[in-house]
Amino acid sequence: MKKFICILFIMFNGAQVILVQAQKKEVKDFRFFNRSELFYSFGFEDTYPGDKTNALHIKTVLGVANQKIGFGFGIENGSYRTANGSYGASFNTLSFSGNMHYLVKPMVDEGTNYFIKGGLGYAVAIFNGYDKGLNTEAATGIILTNKRKRKYFLEGVYFTQQFDNYTNKPKVKSIGLGIGSWF
Repeated sequence: MKKFICILFIMFNGAQVILVQAQKKEVKDFRFFNRSELFYSFGFEDTYPGDKTNALHIKTVLGVANQKIGFGFGIENGSYRTANGSYGASFNTLSFSGNMHYLVKPMVDEGTNYFIKGGLGYAVAIFNGYDKGLNTEAATGIILTNKRKRKYFLEGVYFTQQFDNYTNKPKVKSIGLGIGSWF
């Protein structure tokens, strides 16, 4: 009988240790992440009378995240061109931004997941030919995981960029589509 009680006691304590460790894994601290993306946005308001401006963006975000929420610092290069051809508006930006994201399900190795993300940044004019100004971004999308556990995403983006170098301070408002990878 003593052996039976001893074995029960050891099993009970072992189960508690395993349970506590499993709970600690769920409440994991923040981990580093990288999200890199490429998106093209179509201007839907006139930057200048009769002139809508489209843009190509390349962006990477480095930050920390738990299983659902993340915060990061981003750097982005944007190239804005008029929709009317080679004449008209032409802007280039190099932006630094604060970013956050929220995942619908916890980040796992398999399956699909959905997210919303946002960012607020400022384009600095460090190089000749680059414009400065405030920008905002809001996006939603789907994360796809392949067999090798790599995560890729598709997104719909709403983006605004103001240009402070000019007296009328033009503002580009656009919506677009993007692709990227999530590490």
